[in-house]
Amino acid sequence: MPERELLKLDLDASSLGAAVHAVMEALGDTLPVLPKGVAIEPAEPLVRTTRGEASAELGEPLSQEPVYSANEQATIQGNIIPGFNKDHQEFLFLRIDSVANAKTWLQWIAPKISSLRDVLPFVRAHRAARFERGVAEPGLTSCWINIGFSHSAIARLVSAADADAFGDESFLQGLSARSSHLGDPTDESLPGNRTNWVVGGPDNEADILVIVAADSTTDLDQTVAELLERIDKSGVELVYRQRGDALPGALSGHEHFGFKDGVSQPGVRGRLSDQLGGYITPRFLKPGSDPNDPRARIFAKPGQALVWPGEFLLGEPRQSSEDFEASAAPASNFPSWAKLGSYMVCRRLNQDVVAFWSFATASAHSLGMAPEKFASMLVGRWMSGAPVMRVSDRDDPALGGDPWANNHFVFDDDTRPSPLTEIPGYSGDNFYQAKADVLGSVCPHFSHIRKINPRDNATDLGKAQDGFIRMILRRGIPFGPPIAGVKSPPVDLINQERGLMFLCYGATIEDQFEFLSRRWANTTSQPNFGGHDPIIGQTDTEGDRERTIEFPTAGGIRTIKLSRDWVVPTGGGYFFAPPIDAISKVLGA
Repeated sequence: MPERELLKLDLDASSLGAAVHAVMEALGDTLPVLPKGVAIEPAEPLVRTTRGEASAELGEPLSQEPVYSANEQATIQGNIIPGFNKDHQEFLFLRIDSVANAKTWLQWIAPKISSLRDVLPFVRAHRAARFERGVAEPGLTSCWINIGFSHSAIARLVSAADADAFGDESFLQGLSARSSHLGDPTDESLPGNRTNWVVGGPDNEADILVIVAADSTTDLDQTVAELLERIDKSGVELVYRQRGDALPGALSGHEHFGFKDGVSQPGVRGRLSDQLGGYITPRFLKPGSDPNDPRARIFAKPGQALVWPGEFLLGEPRQSSEDFEASAAPASNFPSWAKLGSYMVCRRLNQDVVAFWSFATASAHSLGMAPEKFASMLVGRWMSGAPVMRVSDRDDPALGGDPWANNHFVFDDDTRPSPLTEIPGYSGDNFYQAKADVLGSVCPHFSHIRKINPRDNATDLGKAQDGFIRMILRRGIPFGPPIAGVKSPPVDLINQERGLMFLCYGATIEDQFEFLSRRWANTTSQPNFGGHDPIIGQTDTEGDRERTIEFPTAGGIRTIKLSRDWVVPTGGGYFFAPPIDAISKVLGA
C-alpha cells in the first residue's frame, strides 16, 4: 500500500441518475451458480438417545460435544437450530390483554411450535435436493411456527422474580430502551427514532412475537389466518404484523441492495446420536497429514466456524475465548425452566436502495472504478456472494454458489486449501485462493464482513479466538417489493417501503448482537482502524449522523464521508425463545 494520504471526496450524484438506474437494473443478473449432481448429507434418522457424551473413539474434542436426546431435540425451537430458512414468513407482534386468557391461548399454540426435531430432517432433505438438482428450490414444502416472549411478558405470565432472573441486562431493558445505545437516531423528527417505529417503540411494544414460515404462500396464509382467528378470541391482541418474502427470480437469497445474504453462518457443535455422522452441523473437513493443522477440529466446512452450543442455547457448554477448540462452563444466570432457550433479537430495518446505489455510483465515478466493484468493497462480497478476498476484480457466480469455497478465506494470512471428505459429484475448490491482506487493500477493514467477523485478525480485544464468542445465528428475511433488477421502476414502486426483518439468536444480547453493533460496526477504530461499517454502522453525536470510511486506492487512502443512512430502524423488540415444553408447563400454566 502506498504511503497514506488522506483525501476528502466531494460526491455529487445529481448528474448520475441514468448511471445509477443502469447499475440497479443489472443487479438481477447476479444469481449464484450452484454445484449440480452433488450428493451430500445422506438421509439419516435422528437417533433417539439419552443425554450423554459421544463415543470416545471419535477422538478429542469431538468426543466432548454434547449429545442431545430425543426429548431435548423436541424442545429446542427449530428456528434457533437449524433455522427455518423459508421463502415466506409472517411476523405477528402481540400484546397480552388478559393473563388468564393468554395462558389458555399458550396451551393451544404450544403443540404447534416447531422443534429442532421437526425442522432438521426437512432442512437436510431440502439441502441435499438442491445440490443434487443444482436448483435453489427443489419443490419440498412445509410450514412451521416459533414464538418468543419479552421480559415484561415473562413477568406477567410467570413472575417478576423469574423475569428478573435472566442475566442479560439488554433483555431486561428491552430494545426501545437500548435504542440510543445502538446508535439509532435521537432526533425525534427522524424516521429511525424509536418514537416513530411501527412496532416496538415506547407506546407500541409487543409482549410476544410469533413467527410463521412456509415454502408456499398458500400454506402461510392459511396458517396465519388460523392463528389470527384464534387470537381474536383469546387474551392477546395483534399490535402489528409484517410479511416477509424472499426476493424473486435471480435475486432469490439476496437482500434489497442486491447482495447474496446469509452466506456465512457459524456451525453449532453437538450431536444427535452417539453414532458416527450424528452431528447437528455436517462435517466436511478431514484431518490432513500435518498433526498441527487444527482446521478439521474447528471448522465444519471451509470457513464455517464450529461454535459450542452454549453461545446460542442457555445452559449448554459455551465457547472458550482463549481456544478455538475448547469449551467453557455453561451459563447459569437464568431461571431453570429456560435451559435450551435462546434470546431473540428482531429489528425491522428499512433499506433505501436508491440512496445506497447513488452513493456507490458517485463514489466509484470519483475514484475511477465500476460501481459494482466499489459496492463489493463496502460489503466484502460481490452480489453473487463471492468474497472479494478470492476474486477482487469481478464477480464469480460459480464461486458465490459453491458452499465449500465461498466462505473459505482468512484476512491476515494466505489461505491454504482445506482437505475435504469425499463429496460425490463435487469437483473440488478450484478457485483462486486468497492471499494475505493485512493492510485491508483488497477487503478493507471497514467492509461489513470484516467488521462483523474479523476471522484470523487480532482485534481491539486481542486474540482472534474472541471472535467465536461474538457469533450469532442470523434468520432474517426481506420485506417489501424489490426495485433491484427491475427495468425502469415507476415512482410509486420506488417510494414503497422495503428492507430486512433482521432476526438473530444468541445466549446473550449484550455480548453478541449489541457488541457487534455498538463496539465494532458503529466505530471507526474497532475491531481495527478503517472506518464505520458502511452497511449497518450508525453514529449519533448530538444528532450528527455522519460516518466515514478510509478507502484504499492506488494513490493512497481517501476519506469518504457517508452523510446519509440507507439502513434505518423502524421497529422490533428483544425476546426470549423458550424451550417448547416451558410454553405449556410454565408460561401457560
